[in-house]
Amino acid sequence: MNRRLFIFILSIAGLTGRSPGLYGQTGQSPASSSGAQVAATQQPAFKLPDPSGPFGIGRVGYEWIDASRPDGYSADPQAHRALMAYLWYPTAPGASGEKAPYLPGAKQMDADLDVRPQMKDEFGALWPLMVSGEIKSHAISDAPASKTPQQFPVVLLSHGLGGTSLEYTSLIEDLVSHGYVVAAIEHTYTASAVVFPDGRVVPAHHDTEPAGLSREQRWQRMIESAMLEISRGANDVLFVLSKLEDLNKSGQGFPLRGRLDMNRVAAVGHSAGGGFATRACQLDARIRACVSLDGEMPPAVAFPEYPDGKRMQQPVLLLEVDQTGKRKPFSEAQFADFQKKEEEQLDQCPVGSYHVLLNAPGLFHGSFSDYWLFAANGDPAKTEEALHNLRLTESFTLAFLDKTLKGEKAPLLVEPSQSPEAKVKAYGR
Repeated sequence: MNRRLFIFILSIAGLTGRSPGLYGQTGQSPASSSGAQVAATQQPAFKLPDPSGPFGIGRVGYEWIDASRPDGYSADPQAHRALMAYLWYPTAPGASGEKAPYLPGAKQMDADLDVRPQMKDEFGALWPLMVSGEIKSHAISDAPASKTPQQFPVVLLSHGLGGTSLEYTSLIEDLVSHGYVVAAIEHTYTASAVVFPDGRVVPAHHDTEPAGLSREQRWQRMIESAMLEISRGANDVLFVLSKLEDLNKSGQGFPLRGRLDMNRVAAVGHSAGGGFATRACQLDARIRACVSLDGEMPPAVAFPEYPDGKRMQQPVLLLEVDQTGKRKPFSEAQFADFQKKEEEQLDQCPVGSYHVLLNAPGLFHGSFSDYWLFAANGDPAKTEEALHNLRLTESFTLAFLDKTLKGEKAPLLVEPSQSPEAKVKAYGR
């Protein structure tokens, strides 16, 4: 177990929401490199794909404070853990109103001298358009919710290390357009930066390793740090779940009061967020479905393992980029060992669980977010490739949620898959 855990720590250190250096991708940020080239010749371009469902989209942001958990990184010893959560919800088709900016808080991030360099590197030539608010989402801020259906199933979304939930706007909007409410959590200190309503900007926290540690002490410190990160992210998910339950029952002024179907809740996470989501699912049976978007931790485990021995309590979809034959930051022997461990963990999942391996041109770890779309910067071929891969990952996510939470048929998940770019295997006992 310790050997696996050690390797796991090394693995999770690279599990950002984009991870350009993993699995054969270059270590250079495509947003900055391609952005610089495009900026010299043409106006940078970015357009979100149109959502595929019939509903319009609304969005509202909240700051919520978990009074049960101290904020261990704040300069204020009395501070408790504060989170931003963006609720995306279905509206009537064609609802009127101004489209909300893609990245709320971009101006505050740009004004923060510590945060600005990372954001400029992340968005490249598009960053000025983010700051100005010219790049929009499809959402309308504070728009009235659709009058039908009476209640909506709920998705709790977690981003990866160094990312933000807003970089999953394409996925979020597609789910909302099909009748889901998505609570997109900004995991404070894990996110690249979180902007709160009072204007304060909280950047990601990076521990400084004390000098003079032995190799064994460094390993132990890394273990504790990774376990803490996943536990904290999972607790964020469960806190937001409980908050939504309370507001749904008695939230004065809450626009979705009584409209959330808290018996149909899913936790979805990408990259390290997949670890947050799956750990939350292990801990709480209120979550009825779980989706890990490339959140496995090769060459160690597919799902988090803790001393309490808790396993998945609900159907799970592990949607994974197929790494067969690709360059990896570990040996083929370690990868084979990981595949055995992954199979063992999947075999322990409940009925209705699926493992889907995706293999498409240009499909990388970051393809589950909008990263490669804005990295394409208007290049037609790169944009179409990024859009194709977004549609591919979104289609399987939606099919699983529709099957598990709505009881609908999911032909896409029938073995063999209808998609030539996917290998589907069902699990459960």
